[in-house]
Amino acid sequence: MRIFLSRDEIATITDCVQGAAQCKVLTDNKILFIKDRNGLPHVTLEAVQNPQHLRFNDNLAHNVEPSFDWMD
Repeated sequence: MRIFLSRDEIATITDCVQGAAQCKVLTDNKILFIKDRNGLPHVTLEAVQNPQHLRFNDNLAHNVEPSFDWMD
């Protein structure tokens, strides 16, 4: 089982080929990544599926059940 996305997958989700541009797109979208010594980002699938800004903000989380209390 792979942990990190491939170079092609990162290029596809960021729509950038250069490492610096990929890092900027990932940072702008609050997706956690690590850089290798060449400055290329390494991203896990978990980081893409669960961006940092949604992890700790219950109001923005997509997996929260809607409230139907008003229907009672």
